[in-house]
Amino acid sequence: MITINKQKSIITKNQTFIIPPYTPHCVDAKGKYTMLSLCVSKESVKRQSKAQLFSVAAFLLNKAFGRGQMGKEQILIFLDTIASCKFQIYAPGINMDYVQNLKLQIEEFPEFSLTTDQMSRQAHVSKYYLIRSFKQEVGLTPHQFQIQNRVRKARRLLNMQMPIAEVAATAGFFDQSHLIRHFEKIVRLTPSHYKSACQSIRASIVNSKPA
Repeated sequence: MITINKQKSIITKNQTFIIPPYTPHCVDAKGKYTMLSLCVSKESVKRQSKAQLFSVAAFLLNKAFGRGQMGKEQILIFLDTIASCKFQIYAPGINMDYVQNLKLQIEEFPEFSLTTDQMSRQAHVSKYYLIRSFKQEVGLTPHQFQIQNRVRKARRLLNMQMPIAEVAATAGFFDQSHLIRHFEKIVRLTPSHYKSACQSIRASIVNSKPA
């Protein structure tokens, strides 16, 4: 049970809440619990843009994930909290701020395997309501948008001449065939043909430079 300004809310496993600066609050639990807290000073908010704060937090949380200290869903919840910059307890219902934050998360980390059920639990709404709200705002379902951004990341990695199997794993696809199927559907080229085209373009640019 978390009490903030006399407002009581039940916080369950993997939920996130915000306590504004200098606000009276109390945490009460009947049994043992663990809580990961992230403190952001007002000075750092004034000095940095929201994008800079988001970038720094994403880097630190990613390191925590690499050490096994956090799960992917927890990281995305924290990033959503930071990106929203709203000092309030999450309440039932959904707004476009959440959709925009989720959109930003997927764009930044499309390789994270976050299901629609996990997204809807994070937003405290049904998955069908989440899908409708997201599609209304973005034009695609969360899954479609995630695949699109995974393909975009794959294109960047292929342009860097990374092996296709490694690209599939890094961009969040199940395997190479999963990458090929979606890549060809969206780009209209196979990953190998796209990689070859990037290599040819790079070579032609180098050769066209004056001696």
